[in-house]
Amino acid sequence: MTTMRVTWSGGGASIGAAPEHPERTALVEAAGALLTWDVVDGSTLPSATVHDPERAAGWLWEVYGPEAAAVLLAGGPGTSVVEVAPAAPDVADAAYRLAWLTWAEAWWPASYVADVPPLDPYLLSAERALTAHAVEHLLDDDEAVERALHAAVRATPAARPSSADTPLAEHRAVLLARLAELGDAYGIAVPEPAAGPAAGPRPPELALAAGAPPEPSGTVVQSGSAVVDWSLVPPGVVDAAAAATWTVRRRDDATVLEVGVAPAPRPVAAELRARFGPADLPLRPDGDGGPLLGTAPLPPAALLLPAAQRVA
Repeated sequence: MTTMRVTWSGGGASIGAAPEHPERTALVEAAGALLTWDVVDGSTLPSATVHDPERAAGWLWEVYGPEAAAVLLAGGPGTSVVEVAPAAPDVADAAYRLAWLTWAEAWWPASYVADVPPLDPYLLSAERALTAHAVEHLLDDDEAVERALHAAVRATPAARPSSADTPLAEHRAVLLARLAELGDAYGIAVPEPAAGPAAGPRPPELALAAGAPPEPSGTVVQSGSAVVDWSLVPPGVVDAAAAATWTVRRRDDATVLEVGVAPAPRPVAAELRARFGPADLPLRPDGDGGPLLGTAPLPPAALLLPAAQRVA
């Protein structure tokens, strides 16, 4: 039996500890509460912040069981440890799946460097719509299913399944049939999706090798690489496993900083900036599939920065 801690404060309650890492947090905006999961720790039971107990009373028992729900709704003050056992496992599992799909849409660690392929946006949005329907009664948004259906209609598959990829083609066909049936129930036409582009080649090796910029002229004075902190970067912009590389050069009596990082396999457009010591520079795509690159002058004194500060 699983136990969780309930805490009351100011007319609301919380159960469990909310995830600490935003890039690992999956969530569902439920009626009267916010449900959160850490996608790395493997638990399918969410933590929750209940801000409207009256609205949440209709579904809390399904996710946490009647005993835990009663304690949550009884009011505090203080803390209490309760036994948790979902009374409707199918609902609890579907809520977790919806949270995971929403997380994956934003944070899936697509990477050519680590050979983690991007998710197909059509399959993802179709599964989100079907899963939202399974837990529609506990969602805060009364039009969540309609919004998810419209998103699925707008989505374009990443690539046409090849003739050898029979399981994916069959899965896609089943999803399309279920999605069309759900659309009919909500009065939303779900046409056959666009075919999507044929699967193309991987980007050039330049984009795979941690975003290393092409070799320009000048003398290399210092160089290095740094892991990209996901919490500082908009999701879906850079390759999840690539490091940012930096090079300091002397060229024409000037000191120049160059920074590069590999883009995500299906990069999202966003303004990306790099910092190195006193320098702050924008990174822009270098051709189709090439790395995101930036160059900026660097004061000579930057060469004397301690090693701990020579980080991009």
